[in-house]
Amino acid sequence: MLVAFLDESGDHNLKTVDSTYPIFSLAACIFDFDYYFDKVEKELDAIKIKYFGTREIIVRSYDIRKQKGQFKSLVDITKRTAFYEELDKFVENLEFKIIAAVIDKNKLKSNYRTPGDPYDLCFQFIMERLCMFIGRKNEKVIMRMESRESHNDKVLAEDYEDFKNKGNIMIKPEEVREKLIDLSFNQKSQNIAGHQIADLVAYPIGVHIFQPKRDNPAFQVIERKFHTKPGTRQYINYGLKTFP
Repeated sequence: MLVAFLDESGDHNLKTVDSTYPIFSLAACIFDFDYYFDKVEKELDAIKIKYFGTREIIVRSYDIRKQKGQFKSLVDITKRTAFYEELDKFVENLEFKIIAAVIDKNKLKSNYRTPGDPYDLCFQFIMERLCMFIGRKNEKVIMRMESRESHNDKVLAEDYEDFKNKGNIMIKPEEVREKLIDLSFNQKSQNIAGHQIADLVAYPIGVHIFQPKRDNPAFQVIERKFHTKPGTRQYINYGLKTFP
């Protein structure tokens, strides 16, 4: 049994696009179910306690980068450097795979008269590739989304049920139903390590697509985690889908 935690970077608003980051990125971090619950939560908790004195802190990429809220102590460069190094090592040593989708919102708007919602599109891309990934492993997966507003959760739940009922040109619906066995939504306040790891992963992926020449050490840490074409290191269109 596998468990996939999903989280995003950027917003899915197409009316006003932030020119400094016109990207929406959705990442799924896929763990063996038993491995995750035996190891991952405990190890991330230990890092939180070491640097902040409590496990009741939610690791969020934006707050860490800006040294905001619970991470304001990271203005101390010595502490920040040590924390970054330990967090990178933690993620690098974990056993998991990434399937992610990234949308350039400006290109989406210019290429399509009635563009789809970036969140919905990315979610559909990930479900499709997740079925392909676990199909080769003869596994089943439960999907865990971080909840947004209830109406947004409802749209994703409808996307999920639609994919299970109809499949697509490449994947039959009975195969989808066999592989994707559950979808649920968790609140950020539940402090779930899998979502926090997905949050850490989603931002450097978005930056890599938007500014591929920018210094991006976090992406170097996670690049080998992408699902790849069997027998190769190719992850574009396998573990990483960009659109349009």
